[in-house]
Amino acid sequence: MIKVLVSILNWNGSDSTIQCVNTLLADHVPAGIQVAIRVIDNGSNSVETNVLKNLEHPLVDVLFNPVNTGFTGGQNANIQYALDHDFDYVWLLNNDTVVPAGTIACLVACMQVNPACGAVSPVIVRMGNPDTVDFCGAAHDWIAIDTLRPATLADAPAFLEKHKGRVWAVGTALLLRVSAVRQVGLLDDRLFAYYDDDDYGARLMTAGWCTHIALEARVEHACFEGDMYRRPPYFFYLTTRNAVFFALTHVPKPHRRFLRARYIDRTLVMANKLTKQGQKDKANACLLGLADGLAGHGGAPKLTRRVPLWLRVLQPLGRLWNRI
Repeated sequence: MIKVLVSILNWNGSDSTIQCVNTLLADHVPAGIQVAIRVIDNGSNSVETNVLKNLEHPLVDVLFNPVNTGFTGGQNANIQYALDHDFDYVWLLNNDTVVPAGTIACLVACMQVNPACGAVSPVIVRMGNPDTVDFCGAAHDWIAIDTLRPATLADAPAFLEKHKGRVWAVGTALLLRVSAVRQVGLLDDRLFAYYDDDDYGARLMTAGWCTHIALEARVEHACFEGDMYRRPPYFFYLTTRNAVFFALTHVPKPHRRFLRARYIDRTLVMANKLTKQGQKDKANACLLGLADGLAGHGGAPKLTRRVPLWLRVLQPLGRLWNRI
């Protein structure tokens, strides 16, 4: 019997979580695959937790964290549960997804025929508009310190073949092989949220595992569709800080020249663009994220602090040399 644990986090999105779970429960997986669903609420408000308490099913366990432990903390609790209870696979699944019937079986089949595969992802398509593809593969570009992605789904097979051995996948619907997790370890809890999937993909590669994209499988995701500059301050803090963590950990030595200086410059560009738009709180979040990333300070965002003096001095200089 192949045992799969589906790990779902909820943070003030109980209606979406229940919808996601119901799509999973409607999937009649083949004989030989046993699925369990474990939902962890990450410190939601009382209204949301009361809604989630209505989620009752013998295949579903619901747990409630008193505080928000972030994506990494919540998922690590379920990953550790999978390790402790002899699951073969653990599926990290966003709560704002809809899972078509047959998806789990397809992902497991991909793993079963590829013993060197440590992770597999379906194609991620837009909720309610499945013709819009949001993810069908990625690879790290260490020279530009950026991410490469196929332009279209039609380009994905050639892209994945070209970058074989360097492919990684987003964490929206990422199935992990538990034996690979035993070797590679849990998600990096310093990150809290964002870049955990980049980091895990790189760690799998370093340990000799590969990541596959199951192009025949789909998961619908209610991804963020607005102007990126409308994101909340914590997004700018976490993505800035964790990009620095990721680069300092994984960029190969031949490409590390002026690495810190490059991230200082990138952050100043973003912070100055936000300041120019009148979003000083988000600009400060970027600068705090940079300072904490360079200093190695992880965990939940703490955004009420003052930006370090050296960055307050550099910010106007950055406007001059980047002509912002």
